[in-house]
Amino acid sequence: METLPLKIQLLVIDIDGTLLNPAGEITPYTRAAVQTAQQAGIVVTLATARRYCNTSQIANELGLQGPIILYDGAMIVQHPTATILESRPLNAAIGQEAVEILVRHGIQPVVHPNEGLAEEIWTGPAELDNLWIEAYFATYPERMRRMPYETLCAGHPDPLRVVAFTTEEAIQSTLPEISALNCTWTTIKRGSYNCAELTVMDKGCSKASGVLALADALGIPLQKVMALGDNNNDIEMLKTVGWGVAMGQASESVKSVANAVTASNWEDGAAQAIDRYALRCATKSASNSLKRATCL
Repeated sequence: METLPLKIQLLVIDIDGTLLNPAGEITPYTRAAVQTAQQAGIVVTLATARRYCNTSQIANELGLQGPIILYDGAMIVQHPTATILESRPLNAAIGQEAVEILVRHGIQPVVHPNEGLAEEIWTGPAELDNLWIEAYFATYPERMRRMPYETLCAGHPDPLRVVAFTTEEAIQSTLPEISALNCTWTTIKRGSYNCAELTVMDKGCSKASGVLALADALGIPLQKVMALGDNNNDIEMLKTVGWGVAMGQASESVKSVANAVTASNWEDGAAQAIDRYALRCATKSASNSLKRATCL
């Protein structure tokens, strides 16, 4: 018989690759599952690498009211009042070292400053731009500022994070140096801009740290927290909560840390998992694994 979690009180959902289908949409089934969870008294939140400016609309669509975990855990914002509840910036000196490493490897660094919800994007001269970076900048051109590489972090307040968008090979080449910094870093093989991504943050900062802070503030034990995710930046979160669910299209490294594996995001996997584990709807099948169940 399939093992089920304790009664879920907090539901944490990743956005890209989890909540959204491959077309970038919230399906009617997924929207209904989230709203049913809310009606059942479950606190529902999002944990995403996104900024508030491109998360708030999704929160509105779901009817969420409460804290949202942004920037891979570096900021928690109360929605819809847009009040910053917590931020966890990266030391500026370490951020500047990360910038210099990226530049030495011919990669355009992107800095997300910790300056409220103006949410500017700081980067260097256009000489290191690539097609993926251009697509990223084109999303919010009015928020982008260029400045010399040597002052992207130096001389400014501690930033939220330093990120890069490039090939997987290019990112891998930086990791020996990035790993030597006193920071947390994550990589994604294929992110929202169809390329590999590197994120450098404060030591210990992650979606998991955001979930820990939120659960503590709400007085909800981790055993009663469920999280859904699909990518490397979700791994610590899935390991930390009482019930972590990996999406069907996730890599084995993500699935291996989860308590359960649901269907893919083109098969309403998030909604199926919410129904099965948070709302305790009837299940269809289970794997033989003692640790992992399979939602089909």
